[in-house]
Amino acid sequence: MEFDELYRKLGYTFRETSLIEEAFRHSSYVNECGIPGLTDNERLEFLGDAVLDLAVSHILMEMFEDA
Repeated sequence: MEFDELYRKLGYTFRETSLIEEAFRHSSYVNECGIPGLTDNERLEFLGDAVLDLAVSHILMEMFEDA
């Protein structure tokens, strides 16, 4: 996959290109593709959800200290 346009727009180049490719790879593609060892984005999606949960929880705790 080519991500040059994404890198340009973000102003950032990822060192670990396999992770950015995995982040954009849906499980249905991996299932249909049949390439051994190919991973989908569910692991990274789970991690991202956990980070967002932590950040939002922290903000809410600061906003509503007395709740």
